[in-house]
Amino acid sequence: MKRTVLLVDDSDTIRHIIKVYLMKLKQVEFLDADRSDRGLKLLGANAVDLVIADFNMPGMNGLDFVREVRSDKRHEVSHVPLVLLTGGKAPDLEKRALESGVSEFVRKPISSAALTAVVRRHLRLPEDVDDLVA
Repeated sequence: MKRTVLLVDDSDTIRHIIKVYLMKLKQVEFLDADRSDRGLKLLGANAVDLVIADFNMPGMNGLDFVREVRSDKRHEVSHVPLVLLTGGKAPDLEKRALESGVSEFVRKPISSAALTAVVRRHLRLPEDVDDLVA
């Protein structure tokens, strides 16, 4: 069974790198959005198993994005696991992210192995899932 990960980041390069990092997870497919509002639309219109979003985006930052997701009236939207990535160094970012309802807060740079572990944990995928062919 395929699992869908929604990537929300204004950088095409970062979205591509995340896909490359996770490509060994054969059961994972991707939706991606270059802005928070587009990410919210995709999330509302598709079955999504995990969201990975950037903290710094134009228009709506990651915290506001998380709050919008968590306040959605549809259970399948409001309860989706949400990982927030940031390159920001402010010491209170993680606290603010967790207070907003993020499932996990990850500072960049992140390795392929670390990101794969985060995705496996939130999708509840076994360690050998990359050996499975969908």
